[in-house]
Amino acid sequence: MWTFKTGDLIAKIRPFEPRPLQTGIVIDHDNHTFVIKWTSFDKVFFMEKEGDIFKELNNSFLLSTVRINRKNKGLNLSLLSSNYNNGKEKEKIP
Repeated sequence: MWTFKTGDLIAKIRPFEPRPLQTGIVIDHDNHTFVIKWTSFDKVFFMEKEGDIFKELNNSFLLSTVRINRKNKGLNLSLLSSNYNNGKEKEKIP
């Protein structure tokens, strides 16, 4: 079961390489799901340089917001940075 919480920075990792395909921030969570706002993607992998149509499609679909069920292990997600420390939210720096 995924344990991501609001504020966590996560990545969708390539299946055979330890490099991110997409990175995003968890913007909402509850007991059953969490919501990711994707903020960047691997432009070479997703054919960014192949033409304007790919750039537009990538921005529309790859930088979208998705809700994921915590039991869905089919995605290859990894925690890059957590907003929490031992169950408590980290202190905000003024």
